[in-house]
Amino acid sequence: MPTDDALQGQTRRPLSEAERAVIERLLASPFPGSDALLAQLSHAIVDGGCLCGCVTINLSVDRAGAAPAPVISVAPVSADISDGDTYVGVVLLVDSGFLSCLEVYSVGETVRRLPPADAIWPRPAQ
Repeated sequence: MPTDDALQGQTRRPLSEAERAVIERLLASPFPGSDALLAQLSHAIVDGGCLCGCVTINLSVDRAGAAPAPVISVAPVSADISDGDTYVGVVLLVDSGFLSCLEVYSVGETVRRLPPADAIWPRPAQ
């Protein structure tokens, strides 16, 4: 299986296991529209990413196969991960009710690997 770094350069491709696991973990915390977003995941592909080399990915959903989610925010769920030395934020973004981006950012160095899904504690938007 290619690493996250190897997948980053590919424009349109299936989600990696790690990307899918992180999104599923974010969607495991119930919020308005989370079930519909989870259903969209089987119709989603990666459609490019950030040019800085981080692991942020743009998502494209086959809208013929999935319904829009009734979310209350364009960023319906996020998470912060910190080990004391490093801080990483993960945000799932939605456009017109469809998955659009998995944003991964840090304070300091560029994030080159997704955090493990089990390290993520989702925080739905209020």
